[in-house]
Amino acid sequence: MPNHDQPVETEIKLRLPAAAFDTLSHHALMENATPDQRHEITTYFDTPDLDLARHGFHLRIRRSGTHRLQTLKTADGHAVAKQRGEWEQPVETDTPDLAILADTPAAAALRDIGAERLQPAFTTDIHRTARLLHGEGDATIEAAFDRGVIIAGNRSEPVSELELELKQGDVAALYQLAVALAAAAPMTLEPASKAERGLRLRSGVPPTAVKADDVAFAADLPASAAFAAIIRAILRHIITNLAPARFGDVGGLHQLRVAIRRMRAALRLFRPLLHQQAADRFDTELRRVGQVFGAVRDWDVFLHETIPAAEANAAERPWFELLRTQSEIRRSTARQDLLSELDGPGFTGLILGLAGWSEDGERDPAVLGDDRLRHPMSDLAPGLMEPMSRKVAKRGRRLDAASREALHALRKAIKRLRYGLEFIAPLYPHRRVKPAVDACKTLQELLGQVNDAAVTPELAARLVDGRPELLPGVAALASWAEQRGRKAHRRVPKAWRRLQHADGFWN
Repeated sequence: MPNHDQPVETEIKLRLPAAAFDTLSHHALMENATPDQRHEITTYFDTPDLDLARHGFHLRIRRSGTHRLQTLKTADGHAVAKQRGEWEQPVETDTPDLAILADTPAAAALRDIGAERLQPAFTTDIHRTARLLHGEGDATIEAAFDRGVIIAGNRSEPVSELELELKQGDVAALYQLAVALAAAAPMTLEPASKAERGLRLRSGVPPTAVKADDVAFAADLPASAAFAAIIRAILRHIITNLAPARFGDVGGLHQLRVAIRRMRAALRLFRPLLHQQAADRFDTELRRVGQVFGAVRDWDVFLHETIPAAEANAAERPWFELLRTQSEIRRSTARQDLLSELDGPGFTGLILGLAGWSEDGERDPAVLGDDRLRHPMSDLAPGLMEPMSRKVAKRGRRLDAASREALHALRKAIKRLRYGLEFIAPLYPHRRVKPAVDACKTLQELLGQVNDAAVTPELAARLVDGRPELLPGVAALASWAEQRGRKAHRRVPKAWRRLQHADGFWN
C-alpha cells in the first residue's frame, strides 16, 4: 500500500454488460451530475522484458484531443478498493519525459533497468463518460464509464467497465456507492487494472494462484480496526485469485475456497462482538458460495491428485483412465456453475458488502456490534479464541472410537482454530504461535486423508450411472483410498497430542 507521503489513487473497478451503461446513466445518483465525455488513447511504456512492471510500476501517456498527460502508478494494490501511488503531469510529446520522474520512487528502478530501453508495450483506446458524484459526508467520487479495447501486438481484449475513484472523503463512502449501483444493474468485480490486463496480453502468461498474506496489525489496535485489517487481508486473498480461477487455474480456485473458509472463520472468531443478524447473513451467503466452489474443487482434486496418486500405486490404469474421462465432464459442468457465480450479482454484492461493513465499522464500531470492539484487540483475543479451542477439545474426545462424521467435524473445528491462530498471530511471539499452527496443519492433512477415504469412492460412484464398465475402476479406487485412509488414521493420535501440547498459549 502506498505510504502517506505520496499521492494515492483509491478506486473500485467493476465490469458491466453493455445494457447496464444506460441503466446506470439514468440512476438517481447520477441525475444531477454533468457527464464529461472523452476519447482517450493511452500508451503504456516498458522494456521488452517488462522490467518496469517487475519493479512495481506502470508508466503511461494518455492523449485526449490535443492534451497529453503522463502518469506513473505503483502496481495494483490487490484489494476491492485499490490504493496505488499516482504521479501525473502534462507533457508535450508522445514519449515519456523521464526528467519529471526524478523525485518519484520509480527513479531508481529506471536507472537499474536502463530508461533508454523503454518502448510502447501496449495501448488502450477508451471512450469515457465521467461524472463527479457526492457521497456521505464530504466524499467526492468520480464515476467513469469506460468502453473500448486493450491492444497488445496482435492480441486484444474488450473493455466495458465502471471505475469509481475516491477523490475526497472516507473510503466507506466509496463502498456505499458501489453497493447502491450494484443493486441497480448487473456488474462484476474486475480484479485487474487496464495496465495489468495489458501486461497479461503482452506476455501471454495467464494469472496464477496466490496464497494468503500474513495478517498484520498493532497489538494495541482496537478490535474493530483489527477486524477490518483481517477482513481486508482475506478480501485481498479473494481478489488476487479471481482472475486465476476464471482462467481455469486449479490452484486459483483452491485459494478462493480457502479464502471463503477463512472469512467464515473470521466471522466465527469475532461472533460474540458482532451484530448476530448481519454476521449470520454474511455467513449464510459465504457458505452458499463455498458450496459452488467446493463442487469444482472436489473434481479438481479427483482429477489432478487422487487419480494420479492411485495410478502410481496400482495396476488398474485403464480403469482409472475411464474414470478420468467421465470426471472431466462432471468438472466442466461444475465449472460453468462457478463462472456463473463469479459473474453473478450475489458474489459481487457479498464482497462489496463485507468490504463496506468492515471499513465502516473501523470508523464507527457500533456499525459492527458490541461496544467492546473499541477495546484493544490484545485484551479481547484470549476470550475470542477460547470457544474455538474448547470446540476442538470436545470434538477430539475418544478419537479411537470416532465415526467418520465425528472426525470430519473435528477437521472443520481444527481448520477454524488454525485460521483463528493466524488472525491473532500479530499479538504473540512467533515461537508461540507457530507450533500450534503447524500442529493444526498436520492434523488437517491427516484427517483430510481419512475423509478422502470415504469421499473418493462416493465421487467415483457418481460416474457409474448408466456406465457399468466403470465399476472395476471405482472398486480399485475405493480400495486404494481405504488403505490410504487407514494409514493416515493411525497417525492421528500422535498429531492430536502435539496439538494439545501447543494449544492455549494465549492464556
